[in-house]
Amino acid sequence: MHVTAVVVSHDGGNYLPRTLAALLDQTRPADAAIGIDTGSRDKSAALLRRALGEGNVTNTGESKVGFGAAVMAGLARSAPSKEPGTAEWIWLLHDDAAPAPEALAELLQAVERAPSVTVAGCKQLAWDTERRLIDAGLSTSRWAERLTLIEADELDQGQYDGRTDTFAVNSAGMLIRRDAWEELGGFDPALPGVGDDVDFCWRNWLAGNRVVVVPAARMFHVEHRPHSLATPAAARKSQVHLRLTHASPWKVPLHAIGALLGSLLRLVLSILVKEPGYGISQLGATLAALGRPRAIWRARRNAARTRRVRRSVIKGLQTPRREVWAHRRSLVEAIGADDFQEAPDSLAPEPSGDAGDDFAALATNERGWVGSGAVAAGFVALVASFVGLLGLVGAGGVTGGGLLPVAAAADIWRSASSWWISLGVGLPGHGDPFAYVLWLLSMLGAGDSNAAIVWLLFLAMPLSGLGAWFAAGAMTTLRRYRFIAALLWAGAPVLQVALNQGRPGALLAHMVMPLLVLALLRATGSALGRDGSTLNQNRLQDQLRLASATSAKPLPGKPGINGTPSWTAAAAAGLALAVVTASAPSLLLPIAVLVVFCGIALGRRGRTVWWSLLPSAALFAPYVLSVLERPRAMLADPGVPLGFEAAPLWQQLLGQPLKFDVDGGLAGLALFGPSGAPWALLLAVLVGAPVLLLSIAALFVPGRRSRVTRFLWAGALLLLAWAWLAGHVATAANGNLLVAPFTGPAVSAAWFALLGAALIGAENLLQLTAKAEDGKLARRAAVRVLSALTTVLLVAGPLASMGVWATQNVMSNADTAPSTSGALGATRLVQPTGQNTLPATAVDHGQGPEQTRTLVITAGENGGYTSSLMRGAGTTLDSLSTVAAASSIMGSAGQERLAADDDATASIRNAVATIVAGTGVDPRPSLEQLGAGFVVLKSADAAAQLTANRIDSVPGLVAVGKTDSGWLWRVTPLNRAAAADAETAHRVRVVDAKGAVVALLPSLGTSAEGDIPPGGDGRLVVLAERADSGWSAWLDGRRLSSTTSGWAQAFALPPAGGKVEIRYTTVWEPWLGILQAVVIGLTILLAIPMPARRPKAGLLKEQKTLRKEYSSV
Repeated sequence: MHVTAVVVSHDGGNYLPRTLAALLDQTRPADAAIGIDTGSRDKSAALLRRALGEGNVTNTGESKVGFGAAVMAGLARSAPSKEPGTAEWIWLLHDDAAPAPEALAELLQAVERAPSVTVAGCKQLAWDTERRLIDAGLSTSRWAERLTLIEADELDQGQYDGRTDTFAVNSAGMLIRRDAWEELGGFDPALPGVGDDVDFCWRNWLAGNRVVVVPAARMFHVEHRPHSLATPAAARKSQVHLRLTHASPWKVPLHAIGALLGSLLRLVLSILVKEPGYGISQLGATLAALGRPRAIWRARRNAARTRRVRRSVIKGLQTPRREVWAHRRSLVEAIGADDFQEAPDSLAPEPSGDAGDDFAALATNERGWVGSGAVAAGFVALVASFVGLLGLVGAGGVTGGGLLPVAAAADIWRSASSWWISLGVGLPGHGDPFAYVLWLLSMLGAGDSNAAIVWLLFLAMPLSGLGAWFAAGAMTTLRRYRFIAALLWAGAPVLQVALNQGRPGALLAHMVMPLLVLALLRATGSALGRDGSTLNQNRLQDQLRLASATSAKPLPGKPGINGTPSWTAAAAAGLALAVVTASAPSLLLPIAVLVVFCGIALGRRGRTVWWSLLPSAALFAPYVLSVLERPRAMLADPGVPLGFEAAPLWQQLLGQPLKFDVDGGLAGLALFGPSGAPWALLLAVLVGAPVLLLSIAALFVPGRRSRVTRFLWAGALLLLAWAWLAGHVATAANGNLLVAPFTGPAVSAAWFALLGAALIGAENLLQLTAKAEDGKLARRAAVRVLSALTTVLLVAGPLASMGVWATQNVMSNADTAPSTSGALGATRLVQPTGQNTLPATAVDHGQGPEQTRTLVITAGENGGYTSSLMRGAGTTLDSLSTVAAASSIMGSAGQERLAADDDATASIRNAVATIVAGTGVDPRPSLEQLGAGFVVLKSADAAAQLTANRIDSVPGLVAVGKTDSGWLWRVTPLNRAAAADAETAHRVRVVDAKGAVVALLPSLGTSAEGDIPPGGDGRLVVLAERADSGWSAWLDGRRLSSTTSGWAQAFALPPAGGKVEIRYTTVWEPWLGILQAVVIGLTILLAIPMPARRPKAGLLKEQKTLRKEYSSV
């Protein structure tokens, strides 16, 4: 027999001396030895050349060459023995596996006794602990899982010395007959290190040859080698590849689907135990394996080429399912919950910091649980809020400014998820993401949406303060500064403007912003720990010293602190970011840029923050598809568009969103009006200057967390710059006034970043003053006076701001004259909801199956008229659409103008002109096409009665009388058939060839369904909706051809009658709906904390058993 030893090395300089010495010390030496180095960066190549000779060493020069490819490269330069009758064998050796002196002799003796054996392997023992077993032959489950069937820490006592035939053997010390190697084509190149030995032995059995393990041949192998190829992802990829390679052809699709479903289940389980990284890697590995059909096809073809026996023959060598489960259960019990504090390895689960400490972290000062400071700040904010909003006490709903009444929860959800915008005559487009936020508020209000909005206004200040108290705990350990942060955020000018002007998006963004910052800090492990960072840093240093001394990994810290990232916090950040961006879409791009930068800059610490982008991406995906033709809608604010004058940069740095004049005085307060004293400037400086100065000082004062300070400043400047750019883009129109995105949310986000920097700067300054107190008595007194003065100014600013705001609201109301231009502050526009938007009769028909619209005409002060075509109970806050608002504007940024009326809008204007003119022209053809069955006139001036008298004379309008919502008229049908069917117009009608209505159909939401009698040719079913390709109709299951009736959507009807179904659909609807449900659902699961003292999850134990099976790969 002629044996060629093949040694493959890659960065194995620490192990090669022992391996090469063991090779040379064999009692039966190898006849030849070659070495292959795969681009090692250490001394491995030199060691091989010194031991084996220069001519016997091959250097591939590529670090990514797999073990099998390296062996092939070496054998290509080693010709087989030419002696007749000599059997050629190759002996594969790893650089980290040293054979016992008698190993080769035992292997050769085994293959001499059994000529049918073409592969023989060694018993694997631990490198350092020579009696600890690693494997004595390998097996697989029916799902191609690699199995050693060795218990944890099992010692070699000769219990496996009777083994011979086995499914597979480890490639370290594998003795292979060369002709079998060449016939089988070596190792599969698609498995460059994990699973290649199992696959080769599998094909060897199928070729009719035998594989044996020789327990007397011992191999001492390194376990858990750092930077090995045996990662969990590689193990999963290998398993899926082997399963698809060796399955029967008809089973391949089933195995592929099963592997994918199994990975999805593992992803869900990993999220439940706060280890999503493991689940994501498993899913990615499965997709990577399934995404290589050519590699699978080549492997199957190669296996089929050499197969001599049926696949079922070798099933007896595979381990039965029950035995696999019993072995895994035994390993799990032996491993326990809290062991494996040993050298790091590539298969060990990477701790996220929240696998066992989430509830404990919630109850400690790291999350800043409510103390006396939070209670005091919340009480002050609550008093100011109730005083300032006293007029809303007892209100069932609010309106005014950017607010409208809100629909019921079911209607809100329909508006949020619909791909058809039900405003006026309709518009294609997805509902605003903000509607989902309104639905959540409705759920929190037990289904009473309007009451929830009222409570939101009252609790906005105290909840904002409480959120700031929590977030401040991640940046400072001093309770007084956290109390100050809570007061400042509760009394922030942006919040006061949002409350007075009824800007719901800016209001919610301001409230949730501290929670978003807190979650992002904890997601990256950047939050401060309990009792300051000194104690925690000392503990961390002790852990690092212990780890260095024992070559072990340091114990992970509590989630979110000391550099330990938190997946739970990342998921919470994702939910908070979704709320913030849905409430203020203009913040989506700059915050996403900041999160991406954070994820890249922090490396592995920042890997968790990538998850925080997923909920917003899923939430906005359908909306983005709707605004591709009008991207300006991505910047639009939710709610009624309100014009404003943005503050210049220096005022925004003081936290002011609206421009004020230095001597403009305080809005609504005559005593502090425009005068010699610059009251506006004094109040703005008192509120914002201390924060701005401390944040600037944080950049220059030496101390901790300077990196966080710089990042906060960069974020603040980016947000303000983005607000300036976005301010040049008109996103909506209020009458003839073009409206840009409100700068409030950007100012709010930037100001909180500056507040965080100020907290860090204040604490660093305090540490410097503490050092200065070691000096003279006069210096100590001066330092204490300065510190007390700074604290007084920081507290006085928000108290003065809340006091002025409450006083302004008490002394003024929305009915008073507007305040002087340039004054600081905003007049309160929000008022309790009075009468209904529409009369009860119109509401009943609008919400019934007829879905009758109401044309609302409002008389202006200058003799003009505005109009709105309303559905149901009237236009609600949730039904407003930024897509519809942006569609009325055209032109490039800075050169926008109002778009010309399309046919549908022109039809509304013509109908209004005909009605208010009172010239005797019948407006019913236009009103019938609009689906309008009622006309309402709203007017508060003396000329209203004259206008009503003129409308009384309009043909087809029957006066109902004056109601709380205005004068009401009912539109009578044009022909007797429609009059006999119903007393008002319907949204869906059937017309004959002459355009006369012959039947009416009931509607439900955007859909319609009903029975149509037989009729003549040329009939149409017409919708009072804009024509769009998304509309489709079926008659008894047969699709109807789409057409138009003017601007309205219509479908051609055959003479036969039947049941007609009409609905609006889009190809994206089901898939994006599933995507949203999956992403948001998984994020919620990940955001739920796990109890601190729960047993270790089974999935994590499974990872450790996987590490045991692949310890010597």
